[in-house]
Amino acid sequence: MMKRPGIRWEGVSGHAGLFSNTSDMAVLMQVMLNGGGYGKVKLFYKQTIKGFTESSAEDATFGLGWRVNGNASMTPTFGVLASKETHGHTGWKGTLTAIDPVSHMAIFILGNRPHSPIVGPENQSKCVYQCTITRSEIRLDC
Repeated sequence: MMKRPGIRWEGVSGHAGLFSNTSDMAVLMQVMLNGGGYGKVKLFYKQTIKGFTESSAEDATFGLGWRVNGNASMTPTFGVLASKETHGHTGWKGTLTAIDPVSHMAIFILGNRPHSPIVGPENQSKCVYQCTITRSEIRLDC
């Protein structure tokens, strides 16, 4: 539980990360990798997925609700081997989601530990998760 909810973004939700159980997160990741569908169910149109994952005009690191690696400026978060199409979400409570449609791979970390710079630069290395996609790949054919 956050002691001071909304401290970083003046009460705007969405900044603490994605929270759910592992089964539902796996389904969401597969929906994104599949271009909006899961099994025979279509949840999002391809244009909607494009809006989620395309860089915005205002900030190349943001899509609609997702961080995007379009100009590779998210390398510290997604790793040096992540494709430019990689997108994801990080959160103040330690969650991290990275989806790379080129390698058809998704990673999510569910956490409950603040990793905000508020804790001070001297503690940042203890608190910040970094996701680096390595050359060994895990492939799911779903």
